[in-house]
Amino acid sequence: MEDVRNRRYIPFGYKLLISYIAICLVPILAIGLFSYFTYMNSMKEQTRDAMSDTLRQVGDNVSFKLEDIRRISDLLYNDYTLAGDIQNFNMGWESYESTVKYVIPKFQSTINATGQDIQLTVYLNNPAFPEVYGKSDSRIDPLVSQKHSFEMYNIRRIENEEWYKNFPKEQFGLTMSWQQIGDDREHGNISFLRRLVDSSDPFTHEQIGFIRITTKISGIFRSLDYRKLGADTIVYAIDNQNRILYSSEEGFVQRAWTDAPSPNKIVITQDIPGINMKLAAIIPTHSLEKKAKKLANWTVFVSLVSIAFCIVASIFISRVFSKRVGKVVSLLRLFQEGEYDKRIRYRGGDEFAYIASALNQLGEHMNRLIKETYLSKIEKQELELESLQAQINPHFLYNTLSSISRLAQFGELEKLKLMVMELSKFYRYSLNNGETLISVGKELEQVKAYIEIQRIKLTDRLSADFDVDPSVLSHDTVKLILQPFVENAIEHAWSGEGTLRVTIRAAMEDGLIVFRILDDGSGMSEETIAQIFTPSDGVYLGYGIRNVEQRIKLYFGDPYGVAIESRIGGGTCVEIRIPATSKARLLA
Repeated sequence: MEDVRNRRYIPFGYKLLISYIAICLVPILAIGLFSYFTYMNSMKEQTRDAMSDTLRQVGDNVSFKLEDIRRISDLLYNDYTLAGDIQNFNMGWESYESTVKYVIPKFQSTINATGQDIQLTVYLNNPAFPEVYGKSDSRIDPLVSQKHSFEMYNIRRIENEEWYKNFPKEQFGLTMSWQQIGDDREHGNISFLRRLVDSSDPFTHEQIGFIRITTKISGIFRSLDYRKLGADTIVYAIDNQNRILYSSEEGFVQRAWTDAPSPNKIVITQDIPGINMKLAAIIPTHSLEKKAKKLANWTVFVSLVSIAFCIVASIFISRVFSKRVGKVVSLLRLFQEGEYDKRIRYRGGDEFAYIASALNQLGEHMNRLIKETYLSKIEKQELELESLQAQINPHFLYNTLSSISRLAQFGELEKLKLMVMELSKFYRYSLNNGETLISVGKELEQVKAYIEIQRIKLTDRLSADFDVDPSVLSHDTVKLILQPFVENAIEHAWSGEGTLRVTIRAAMEDGLIVFRILDDGSGMSEETIAQIFTPSDGVYLGYGIRNVEQRIKLYFGDPYGVAIESRIGGGTCVEIRIPATSKARLLA
């Protein structure tokens, strides 16, 4: 199973920090954006309301000017004398005098009753009434050549005009209209149209003529103060066919009105009472954007300050909690590595204090169990080692005493004396005052004593070499691990003929002590080696080798032990690996 410590993960402190920052950032950004857009919408609504009121005032002013023109038309519409003179005109002196002294002065006084630039044109039904011409060239705008003028024509001049044919049926005092007829559009004019009726007849109100009062569209709007709507505001006058009749911008070119929505402008419209026309004001939002930009800057500044404060607070809170969690994790890692002596303490009575208390109790409990288990294991190992050792010593002692007996029988006293001395040395190192561990140096001396005993028996037929790294001599090993392999080479690898050469090496490799016992004996097969380490039922081959293997593993652990390489007729190499340590370290 994969070690949890090797997995990549985001530390708890970072998770907590990110969570706090996210929790703080979302409301701050939401409030900032909400404030900004609410302010913008509020400003637009306030501007729209204020501009609507102002535009309504402008429309009222326009209506006042239009009403002034309607008022002067009433001077003609409600004049009974004028109606009688128009109807009773003949070629006599009385009619001429009436025309000169009343009709023409009436028209003249009518156009002078207003301060606006107008032209009065009257079309009369009486064919006997003379025509009065005001301009000679129809291509010239009459309001440019003469700002206050009047003309009289016969009604036949307009009988075939569509606008005249479609004029609404007369309702006394109510039927009137503003339209662009004739050359009005060309010259930028608009005309007020109204019938002249016989007001003396309350039942029929028969038409006796037609009134057309023409004025400049620009004149209606020129005196209005558009600065109230804003410096960059543009005002348009639009007719009922969505044609722009007037614009407050300079260089205006007549075109169709399109109320296309745009985020950069506010459009407000206002109908003008009494005329089929409306006002449209286009207000750019850049002035609002300037104010909004100031608010946005303040919002960003306040948001940044708030975010900075939240980040600092989040870092502080994250460090406080991650430090506490870090202590718990560090203690658990020590527990995982087998160190149960570490303890942690927290102030206060929160959950961390409870966790710390529980972990401290767990550590104490585990320490106690480990010590109990360790002591039991050591005692068991000591008993097993003593049992294995007790199995080796009698076997070797029996063989050596048999050799001493033979030397005594043949009277070889010097060899006898030397063998007894080497046997004494061998057991002095082997017994080691009852201790299981022995230094590598003493283990080598012990095997040398054994080889000397065997050389006394075998004379020059046994040759032994030692290749020892001095750095390994001060380290400790389980005693009596080399002798069984030398004995095995003499007893089983040598046929008894010729010379048996045994080499013993001890070296330090990668922090381990490695012993190698090499012989040039007959060797053995892979099946035999397998039988030594995993014997089948009824097979007792390699008992001494297994004895050494078991003692090494009991004391040092499973990673250490014995390995054998051999081939038939090619000799054998036994390799023993133990940790480079001392008795003091093993008992610590």
